[in-house]
Amino acid sequence: MKNNLFIRQLGEYFEVFLPEIHISSKDTIAAYGDSFAILFEFLREKKNMAHNLVTYKTFTAALFDEYLLWLKNERNYKPASIRQRMSAISAFLKYASRREMSAVNAYSAVIGTEIPTVARTEFPYFSLDEMKIILQLPDPNAYLGSRDLVLLSFLYETAARARELCCAKVGDIRFGSPTKVKLHGKGDKTREVPICDDVASLLKFHLKNNTGSKETPLFLSQTSEEMTTACVRSIVAKYVALAKIRNPSLFQEKNYSPHSFRHSKAVHMIESGVSLVYIRNFLGHATINSTEIYARVGQDAVTKALTNRKIPQIATNVPVANQSQCPLPDFINTARKNM
Repeated sequence: MKNNLFIRQLGEYFEVFLPEIHISSKDTIAAYGDSFAILFEFLREKKNMAHNLVTYKTFTAALFDEYLLWLKNERNYKPASIRQRMSAISAFLKYASRREMSAVNAYSAVIGTEIPTVARTEFPYFSLDEMKIILQLPDPNAYLGSRDLVLLSFLYETAARARELCCAKVGDIRFGSPTKVKLHGKGDKTREVPICDDVASLLKFHLKNNTGSKETPLFLSQTSEEMTTACVRSIVAKYVALAKIRNPSLFQEKNYSPHSFRHSKAVHMIESGVSLVYIRNFLGHATINSTEIYARVGQDAVTKALTNRKIPQIATNVPVANQSQCPLPDFINTARKNM
């Protein structure tokens, strides 16, 4: 059967718009592909509708309400997962509504759907995948891009507060094995933290044209003065906004800040099994009580990972759903290969 307008535009969205125009990451495209595979499964199971029969008229407010209940009650999806699935559908229908009048009502239906809220963490932090995306955004060949790349990498690697980053001087870097950085924290307290070889190489690149003294600020503003915390916040906000545009299913917190890099480093250290005592010293906390909050958040992340992990098939006779009557479109299968 010849593809209808909906399927044709969905194919163009996955094959052209996302990878070539929007420049979405492979992970984002894979997540979107998985979201539409689940939507097609719902339509096949509950509406007896193959994907090649779906049109824009299929999508109504009532259908989306039924879909949300199906995700929650029959697929046992948590609010965050439901929001991610609906975000992918909404993003496509927004794209389609700008190109085809018949998609406008469908887009209106999806944006009017009451999606369950996600409980926010006590502090916004980036998952490991989100952090990787953030650190890949600065273009070292663009104006100030190389500085921003080093600054964001330094902010995460050292878990420095914004004020500590602004106060860092060239002389505070001690290259070696490992390279260490002296940070000037609250109450005139200082601490020295190790950094990995990759970030040390970035710092060497950053400092190769430095002609100042050891007292020269490590990071300078556009006016070649000591950077302010407001400037650091502006840089972080710039790349978080870009990350949200390119990866709408991720970066769900509202109030990311430079401190989110510090929070993220602590949570990732917990997830890696690092002792709270070491993390306390690394962050410069006066007592371990301030550090214990990361242990709770880190354990929540571990629990989520174990709950959502894909269980490998250990027997050859495990029954699987018969999809012969309604195979997925090739572009959806291609998108999901990165899952």
